[in-house]
Amino acid sequence: MRNITIAFLLLFSINCLSQDTIPTANAKEYMDKEVCVVGKVVSFKLAAEGKYTNYINIDKAYPESVFTVVITNNYLEKLNIKIEELKDKEIYVRGTITTYKNDPKQIPQIFNPISIDIKKE
Repeated sequence: MRNITIAFLLLFSINCLSQDTIPTANAKEYMDKEVCVVGKVVSFKLAAEGKYTNYINIDKAYPESVFTVVITNNYLEKLNIKIEELKDKEIYVRGTITTYKNDPKQIPQIFNPISIDIKKE
C-alpha cells in the first residue's frame, strides 16, 4: 500500500510541474500566481537616462504586446542579464503574473522576475 501511495504522489507531482509553464496567450488566466511563461523576445525598451524601469515584450511588440516583463536596473544587475542579448530568443520567465496597478484591462506582466532563462534548442 505504501508503494502505491508513493507512486501516486510522484505521478501527481510530475503533472503539477509540467502545468506551470504557460504561453503568453494564457497569462491572464494565471493572475497573481507564480508561473513560468515561455515566449520569444520581440522587442524591448531600456530605461532612459535617470529612469530605472526596463521593458521586455514577449511574442508581440508594443503597442500590440500580449505580455511584458518589467524589470528594474538593480534587478538586471542582480540577475546578471543583458536585455539586448535576449532579442529574438525564446525565453522562460518565472515570476508572479500581475498587471499595472492591478488593472485587469492592462497587459499581463511579471515585475522583477525570479529568473529569466534562454530556451535551449
